[in-house]
Amino acid sequence: MPLELREVHDDTEFNELIQCECESFDNPYSPFYTLLRPNRGCSPQGREGFKEFRDRQLRWHRKDPTSRWFKVVDTDIGDKIVGGACWNIYTENPHPKVVEHPLEADWWPEVLAICFVHPEHRHRGIGSTLVGWGVQKADELGIDAFVEATDDGKPLYEARGFVYMHTFYLDSARRNPSKKWMELANYVKTPVHCYFLWRPKGGLFVEGETVAPWEEKEKKG
Repeated sequence: MPLELREVHDDTEFNELIQCECESFDNPYSPFYTLLRPNRGCSPQGREGFKEFRDRQLRWHRKDPTSRWFKVVDTDIGDKIVGGACWNIYTENPHPKVVEHPLEADWWPEVLAICFVHPEHRHRGIGSTLVGWGVQKADELGIDAFVEATDDGKPLYEARGFVYMHTFYLDSARRNPSKKWMELANYVKTPVHCYFLWRPKGGLFVEGETVAPWEEKEKKG
């Protein structure tokens, strides 16, 4: 099999991994991704914006014990990275100490933070493989899973048992915007939308019967 799923363990892997991430979200263009990486450019050579973005994601990964990065490589072309994903797995409350505006939480999920496939290697089952690892892990642990999806990613997640919950929007409209504000709005290409999807424990969802964790909390309250 030319495609292999591997966990990322070495910091040196992030250079090629994040380059693949950049190229994936540039085609098609992703407004939400632009907010994370305002200085566009995917080449590690000579672009300080890329280096800062790569190092920032590496720092996030190092500091977060729930973070697990995975990559899919094509062994037929020298183990080239053709896709990747980062899962955050919470087996306990990630915010046990809240000083301001306390919100009690008696459940915590697994979160797919990011998932991407290089445009030259799509429709090979790479995305399904990356999502499949997290789905299997969630079922092993008996926990829910969440993801925020674009129009392109939504069908992939739904095929793996995620259920559409809400749509949220990023809109830059305001009264008397400055020239700089309009430049940024045009750069990000607002307004844009994104979908919030939930996968219940075991992937079992029955319309009208399955109750989401936050709905159980509301009923109890």
